[in-house]
This record gives sequence, C-alpha cells and structure tokens, in this order.
Amino acid sequence: MQKTSDRNTAEEHVLAEAPTTITSLDPLDWGKFREQAHRMLDDMLGYTENIREQPVWQVIPDDVRARFRHDLPAKPTALADVHQEFMHSILPFTARNAHPGFMGWVQGGGNPVGMLAEMLAAGLNANVGGRDQIPLEVERQVTHWMRTLFGFPAEATGLFVTGTSMANFIAVVVARDTAIGSEVRRYGMTQQAQRLTAYASTATHGSIARALDCAGLGSDSLRLVPVDSRERVDLAALAQAVAADRAAGFTPFLVVGNAGTVDTGAIDDLAGLTQLCTQQQLWFHVDGAYGALAMLAPELASRLQGIEKADSLAFDFHKWAQVPYDAGFILMRDGARHQAAFATSCAYLSREEQGMSAGSPWPCDFGPDLSRSFRALKTWATFKVYGADAIGEVISRTCGLASYLESRILASPELELMASVELNIVCFRYRFGASVNPATEELANQLNRQIVVELQEAGAVAPSTTLIGSRVAIRAAIVNHRTSRTEMDTLIEAVLAAGRARRNNTPIMQHTQNNPQPRLDRHARVQQLDAQLNAPGEMAKDVEVALRFERAILLAQLGRSLEARSDHLKVLELDPAHQRNLTALGRLFVATNRLKAAQMVYAEAVRQYPNDIGCRVNLGSVLFEVEDYAAARIQYEAALQIDPEYSRAHGGMYYVLTRLGELQAAKEHQQKSFRQQNIFLNPYRGESQPIPVLLLVSSTGGNTPLEKLLDNRVFETYVVVTDFYDTRTPLPAHQLVVNGIGEVDVADEALIAAESLLAFTSAPVLNMPTTVRMTGRCENARRLGSLPGVITPATATFANERLGGPDGPAALAEQGFAFPLLLRKPGFHMGQHFVRVESSQDLAAAVAELPGAGLPGAEILAIEYLDARGADGCSRKYRVMMVDGQLYPLHLAISHNWKIHYFSAEMGDRPELRLEEEKFLTDMQSVLGDKAMTALKQVQEVVGLDYAGIDFGLSPQGEILLFEANATMIVQQPEEGEHWDYRRPFVDRIHAAVRQMLMRNAGAA
Repeated sequence: MQKTSDRNTAEEHVLAEAPTTITSLDPLDWGKFREQAHRMLDDMLGYTENIREQPVWQVIPDDVRARFRHDLPAKPTALADVHQEFMHSILPFTARNAHPGFMGWVQGGGNPVGMLAEMLAAGLNANVGGRDQIPLEVERQVTHWMRTLFGFPAEATGLFVTGTSMANFIAVVVARDTAIGSEVRRYGMTQQAQRLTAYASTATHGSIARALDCAGLGSDSLRLVPVDSRERVDLAALAQAVAADRAAGFTPFLVVGNAGTVDTGAIDDLAGLTQLCTQQQLWFHVDGAYGALAMLAPELASRLQGIEKADSLAFDFHKWAQVPYDAGFILMRDGARHQAAFATSCAYLSREEQGMSAGSPWPCDFGPDLSRSFRALKTWATFKVYGADAIGEVISRTCGLASYLESRILASPELELMASVELNIVCFRYRFGASVNPATEELANQLNRQIVVELQEAGAVAPSTTLIGSRVAIRAAIVNHRTSRTEMDTLIEAVLAAGRARRNNTPIMQHTQNNPQPRLDRHARVQQLDAQLNAPGEMAKDVEVALRFERAILLAQLGRSLEARSDHLKVLELDPAHQRNLTALGRLFVATNRLKAAQMVYAEAVRQYPNDIGCRVNLGSVLFEVEDYAAARIQYEAALQIDPEYSRAHGGMYYVLTRLGELQAAKEHQQKSFRQQNIFLNPYRGESQPIPVLLLVSSTGGNTPLEKLLDNRVFETYVVVTDFYDTRTPLPAHQLVVNGIGEVDVADEALIAAESLLAFTSAPVLNMPTTVRMTGRCENARRLGSLPGVITPATATFANERLGGPDGPAALAEQGFAFPLLLRKPGFHMGQHFVRVESSQDLAAAVAELPGAGLPGAEILAIEYLDARGADGCSRKYRVMMVDGQLYPLHLAISHNWKIHYFSAEMGDRPELRLEEEKFLTDMQSVLGDKAMTALKQVQEVVGLDYAGIDFGLSPQGEILLFEANATMIVQQPEEGEHWDYRRPFVDRIHAAVRQMLMRNAGAA
C-alpha cells in the first residue's frame, strides 16, 4: 500500500480513524475502516495461500528487533500504518508453523476456517467464564462430541484451556483432591501428613512435574519410570515403584499414561495401565496432547485401547486437529469431582434461575480461569466445515509421511534411525562414525545440532533436536496438513548435504580406524537378546517379536545371514503382518541372491499393505531383477498412484519402460526421478574404517555394475548420477573416484558431466571419462581396425525412421554394408534388442522389432556380421579383461547360435566344450597364438582404460575378430555346479587384481 507523505493528508488520515477527543474507540468512518479491514484479511488469506513461497523461519535482523524497543505510544497511529508495520516487521519473522516445512515441534498448521472463526470470536468479545450465553452451549457441544469420541460417560465434563500443560494441571488438582479430600483447598498441603506420589515414564512431558509443583505437591513427588525399547512405560517397573513407595510410607495417587510422547510419539500400554490403576486404586490420567486425537483415524484408534477407561484426558485441538492456537482441552470422567475441585462461591458469581446469571454450572467452576476467550468457536467451526473424517484423514496422512521418512532413513546408511516410529514423529541423525568414546560421541552430537541450525536458517524445512538417551537426534514432527513427501525428500537431502559437508572437514572418522568396537557391541547385544529369549517363563508375543526382530537385524549386520533368516522367519510366523520384518527379510533374500524368495516376501508385504509405497517399490525392484518387466511396471504404477512424486518409483518406471522399449515415456520418468535425488550411498557392511569411493554412473544406462567389485566390507561407495548432479551440492568425502559409465553410445552427456564433476576433486580417477568417450562402437571400429591382427566390423548409426523406410537398404548400401548384417539398439547387452537381418526384404520388419520404432530421433546401430564359426559349425566368443595394464582370460563361450554370450552358450551338457574353455583359461597364450596376443595387447594400449573387457572371435588366420572393447563388461562367478568349478579361480584372480588396483589407487594398499 502506498504510504501518505503529505503532512496535512497524514493528519486527516489519522483523525479519520482516531479523533483527538476520544468518545469511543470505534472508527469515525466505518466505510474506510471496512476497506482497511478487507485489505488486512486479504493479506492474511494471501499469506496462507502462498505459505510455501515463504521460508519456514529466518533470522531477525537487529534493526527489526530495535523497532520493538520503543516507549509506550501516547498518540495514535493510522491503522494502515500499523498494518504495514505488521506486514514488514512481524509477519516475516515468525516461526511459521503453518508452513509445510515446519516439523521441529508438535504444532498444527491452523486452517483458514479456524482463522475466520477466531475473527468472529474476537468480534463477539465473549467472556465464556460464565453467564447464560450461547458460546457456553458451543463449548458444551464440543464436550459432547469428545465424550462420544473417547467413550466417556454422560456425566463426564470438559473444558477448553490454553493447552495440555494447563489441562494436566487441572487433572493433577482433581486427582489430588480425590486422594486426600477437598479440605486441601482450604488448608493446603501443610496440614497433610500423607506424602503423595505420582508416576509417569521417563518420556513424559515436563508439564506433569510442573503441574505437581503448582498443585503444591512438589516436582519430587513424581517418580519417573523406565521405558522399553519403544519408549513405552515399563509396566513391571511401574508396579515395583508403586509397591516400594507404599512400603516406604508414601501414598501413591496418580499414574500418567502417554498417548504420543513428545520426543518419539510413543503410546504407552493404556489398557495395561488401566488394569494396574484399577488394582492399585490410583487415578489414571492420560496426557494425549496430540496423540489422543488419533481416535479420529480408524486405522490408528485401536492403538489407544484403554483410553476410554481414563479418569482424565488432556489433549490439544491446536495440534493434530489443525485448530488455530490456542485450543487445549481437559475431559474428566467424574464431573462432580471436577466441579468440586474448582467451584467457588463469590457474590459476584452468584447464580440465578433466570436472566444472565442462569445456566449453571459455568466453565469457571471447572478450572482456574474466570476470564476465558471463546476458544470453542474455532474448534466447533473446524469440525463443522471440514468434518471429523477429513481431520482423521489428515492424521493418517501425517503418519504415512512419517513411515515414508522412516523408509528414506533406513535406505541411507549415512543416516541412523534413533527410535521406533510409532505415529508421526521421526528421530534420526547423520552418522559421523562409530561411538567409540564420549569425546567422539559429543562431537557427533555437536555436528547434528549444527545441521539442524543450518536447516532452520536455510528456511526450506525446520526440524528440531532432542535427546534419545544422551545422543542428539534430529526430530521431525509431522503434524501439518499441508506437509507432503516433497518436504520429506527436502529434509533428507538437506541433512545428507549438510552432513557430508561436515564429514569432509571433521576428524571424527579417524577414531574408528581398525576399531573392533562396533562388532563387539553387536555381539554383546546379541548375547543379551539370547539371554532374554531363553529366560524361563512365558514371554508375551509382542515382546518376543520385538526381540527376535532386533536380533535378526544385528545378525545380518554381523554377516550371519542364515541365523538372521531364521529369526526373520520366526517373526513372520509370530506376526505375519510385521511390515519392517517383511521388508528386512526381503532385503536379506536379495542380498543373498535368492530373488524368487524375495519376490514372495515382498508380494506378501504388498498383500498386507497395498497402499504402502515402499512395499510396492520393493516388489517392483525384485520383479525387474528377475526380468518380469510387465509385472514390475504394475507395481511402480501402483506406487505412483499413491504418490505421483515418489522418485524411486519414477526411477523404476524409467528402467522398466526402457527395457520394454517405451523410450519417450521412460524419459519423462527419468527426469522426475533423478532431479530429486542423484547421490546414493550403498550400505557398508565392514567393521573397520571404510575406504570412501565415488562411483560415477549415468541415468541413461550404459553403466558397468562395478558396485559388485567394490566390496562393501572394504569400500563405502557413494553412487553419483553425473548427468543430474548439481555442482552446488558438496561431494561426499572420498579417497578414490571410479567412473562406472562404460558406454558412450548411450551416456555421452553423463560422461561430459563426469568430466565437469572431476574439477571438484583431487582424488585419483579410474577409467577417465575422456578415455571412455573414445570407446564408442563406431569409434572403436575406426581406430582399432587399423591395428595389425585386428579385424573390426564396419559400424554406423542410422535413424530408425530412415532404416525402417523404403530407402533403408539403399542407405546401408551407401555405407558399404551387405547382408547378412546385425542391428542393435544402443544401451542394451546380453543379446537384448540385437537381431541379425538376412536380407533387404527383412530389414523393415527387423527395425520395427527394436525399441524406438516411430519415435523421432531414435537411432539404431548397423554392424557388419563377422563370422566367428569354427570347423565344427560353432561360434566362439572369447572374453579377456584388461585390469591395471594386464590381460586376464575370463571365459570362452561356444554355441551353434550366432548370438552367443556367456549365459546362453551350449556348454553345460558338453564336457568337451568345457575342457576347451578350461584350456583357454589355463594357457591363453598357446590357445590364441602370438598374432592374437600381440593384437590384444595393442588393443589394450589404444583403449587405455584401467578396467575394461574385450569380446572377440578368431579368424582362421589367427586374427582377432573384434566384437566389443569397452568398460561395460562385468566379472561374476558362474552358476552353481561342480562342472563349473574350473572357472572360479580365474574369476577370483580378476577380482583380486581389481581390488588391488582399487586399494593402491585409494592409497590403502
């Protein structure tokens, strides 16, 4: 709004709103006031509508703070100017809990309807401490709704308060009076011989101790009871504490159960607490500040079993119900006791049967406040306009987001999940090495605190910190109805980036060098679990499930896969729907290459949790591995129905559609996947200090699966998708860079990006991207064909459109091709999308068979057919690996089929062919001859890669018929069976050579 600068105009403007002689505070010109009011309302609606465009929080400049250090104003200021001061100096510098990125504390995001209702309440200016007025009926209406929701009896009473802290205080007072009598209201605790004690878990909110303090009992009257591994109160320890206090002469009177603890969202065993309190004749209060309203979500309500038996229940509407601040509530089972604890008789509060003093009892009879705002209106309006079902769906969705965040954390070895995710609070941290001693642990605590401050000041997301034991955790409380997976992804990527930047500059990991402590700690914990599982007596099923699941995870980390599998299967037997167990068991099967078993487990997870995106993607991934691309597609599509922005599902769809030949659709998913995340950390399974390595890959394929050679017991491998890498993101700390992009024909852009990325590292590089770019099929045919003893096939790239059209044969003839010839789709291997065309009449049909038909810009490689058949009519394809300047024989594949590769060779049932291969592996020089060996060494020198392979045949004259020479070839052990044992030592030899090369270049040899 334009400011008025002319003095006379300004004076007139001020006088129009605030006359010099005050007779009323109402405006003189209601029309102008209404215009200004509309502007103010529009500004706040616009603020809410565009909240995502604002930072969650920003540092308050000193000059802004200084504006709020002035003296009390004696003279008026125009409302428009005050409004502008609000917009410029107040609104930008709040802790925006309405922002979807606000997740540091359990605070709701408010809602537009509630904001308008608050305006209406302010306009009414109702004091709802008492009197016969309809605002009291609105509050009674909400009380009735809550009685019904929580299953409380008709005589139960309710009261709006500022928040759960005040509600807890009211509960303590009523419980105190019930225990020792109402005389305490007159004489206080000084006349009491009884020493009252209360009980709550160590995870309980601090307002309970404060309530005991304010009620005159002292905070020392609170006994903090230990919790279990899920942060729930230990019922046995609680019973022991109560018994010990009774024996010592104390009077136990109150037990507080938690329905959603402040740190982790844990829910105590409320049914168990009900039973204990009934047996011990103790007041049972539930602090349900935010978790109690999980009753609105049908799939969560069962977790609150026992809450209906509570003597009192405290909770906030301004948290999960999204009502604007403040709107706390206390629900009391026995209304008479509630009233007796607070009602008082004063002349000015006298009641009548008629008139304004009718309608007793009043809200002031149930709490300490006489002056009370109309909090009930915004709560009533929120439920009326949106409906309880919508609020319940919001609650369910925030818990779903917490599960998603948990899955992201568990998928990243750089992050550590610090506590079980019970509802919507997730506690985790960035790993800065092992916790060897208090000094290094404290440094890790400091670094995680720094990460949180950095995120808060950046303004995209704002988590907070808490302590789990003595360890600092990053805490994300997902309460806001506006929050989505976008904010979860932003949080993860921001924590990873901030953690990596600090990890590069901290010596903390030096303390873990060759440190056996993590392994010893795991062994010790397994022994503890063994003792618990083997203890005499009957064990509750949920306890056994928790212990066995933890044991399975630890055993897998220790490399004891068979024992881990046994425990996972036992958990499956006890609890077939245990989601984390199904996920972990599936991962274990994948890690041990039992893909069919993994498929069955993941399929069961999908059956149990059809709307869980992680289950869908896990099943899709394993279906992709077993090459059931159509079935994998179904799972990825289902995942994207759940969340259209989920990057892992887009990545899966990209690879599936590429295999299915739907290249245009694949490209769209590629963009959506890797723009969100382009650095991934493969899990490290070793015990001593890992060697950090960057593995560069392309999103478009053409990669060598080198992670199979980067032993995860030695190397900590960060996979960087170079064609989507943002150079503003710090690279993880590393000692070596391995370029895993092997095929320039499909990944040239990624190789160019890899060249640029190397400007940000001084570490040694294996397989330089510039060198790999020289190994395209056409380039190899040109530069290697001139070497003595080397025959390369003529190779050229053609547009699908041209080659599949009527002038396709002529186009080939122009380039000197004759039939038969080979057509290959770039980026595919192992015979996929690779065909032989016998004549010009077959050309169009062959082109149509390959992916990309009809797509503009799609290309095909035409390759001269080199006949590698011997006198027996079998084709022979040799593979020799080039590692660190040496040649190593890998295999010889023999088949009657022209399309011969290792996995389809006809050697399993023909011992004479296996014997021929064994001879090649044992004495490559004599089998190939001098001419071929000399040619191979020249090829190695010209190609110039640290790691690569050569596929070739032999001509009758002993020349090599070069099929391929690039870095895409992988070395892996043959299938099971004694008849393949002769191959294994040669594979081991190559693996050893690769490892030695890696170690030497990483400076760790």
